[in-house]
Amino acid sequence: MDPEHFLRLLPEGWRPWEEVAVRAGLSLAQVRALAYALRAAGYPVLLAEERGVGLEPGCPAPQFVLPRLRGRLGRPYRYLGTVSSTQEVLRAWAGVPEGALVVAERQTAGRGRLGRAWLSPPGNLYLSLLLRGPPPHLLPLRVGVALAQAAGCGRLKWPNDLLSPDGRKLGGILIEAERHRLLVGVGVNVAKAPLPTAAALQEFRAVRRVDLLVEFLELLEGWLACPVARVLRTWQELDGTLGKEVRVRTPQGVVEGVAEGLTPEGGLRVRTAQGERVIRVGEVGLPPPEDVVDPQEGEGEAQGGGSGEGEGEGPGAAVEEGQHVAHGGVREAREEKEEE
Repeated sequence: MDPEHFLRLLPEGWRPWEEVAVRAGLSLAQVRALAYALRAAGYPVLLAEERGVGLEPGCPAPQFVLPRLRGRLGRPYRYLGTVSSTQEVLRAWAGVPEGALVVAERQTAGRGRLGRAWLSPPGNLYLSLLLRGPPPHLLPLRVGVALAQAAGCGRLKWPNDLLSPDGRKLGGILIEAERHRLLVGVGVNVAKAPLPTAAALQEFRAVRRVDLLVEFLELLEGWLACPVARVLRTWQELDGTLGKEVRVRTPQGVVEGVAEGLTPEGGLRVRTAQGERVIRVGEVGLPPPEDVVDPQEGEGEAQGGGSGEGEGEGPGAAVEEGQHVAHGGVREAREEKEEE
């Protein structure tokens, strides 16, 4: 029996070795070997000679996820231990239909905005979802609304971040477009906050990763079909930036003012001393939460830096082959007018 097949037979929580061996039709020696192999590969396997074996409660193993899926998103499903990046695994997964999903326990080369490192310790939720065809208008905002609603707390920050109630970063979005495929990457700190500027969802509410994943997929499927006006309205209801002083770094320079809302194309409206500006591409900075020091440059962003900047292009921009929707917006190779 291969380890992945054995994984699907493991129960949630502790079970005696003998019980698991009977269930799998294996010897005790085989069960131990497979269990230790799964743990070495990064899966959350509980192991103790005196207690037995099982999976950590709330983990998103297939046997706990697939029976609960009610829509098209999440099938087929690959659940992995340690990977370089869920985006890279999904990119290399050839011939899969829309809705294919990759979830990993840990990433060694996760990416955030501007190609920076995205620290990904175990205990959190890291996923990549495949969509096909032309992207729906304001796709990053649709993903953000679904994520915020599934998390059940916190606020959104244009164009890519989910912030905790106290302004630290809970999660982020990375969307990459290639040909007729869209790779929707999402990371959420559930149990562990890797940096002082990050937060973990379990600081604010009791939540299991499997429940968060299933809820997100169901909500996203609904939001993908929603009218644009409702998407914009709901985003702004969940936006923690509106009415606050912001400092936006753009390719043309720094814009300071008060965030007032979104345009129908997903741009950020900022009221400045010189009048309203619409930001299509920029890094939005908010005042840091009290007693939190921003991470040093180059430390990575690991869902951290909730008080720092969120780079991206306006979520309403068209997605073309070879572009990257980095944390909620499109990042293009060519230069073009980015602000109006």
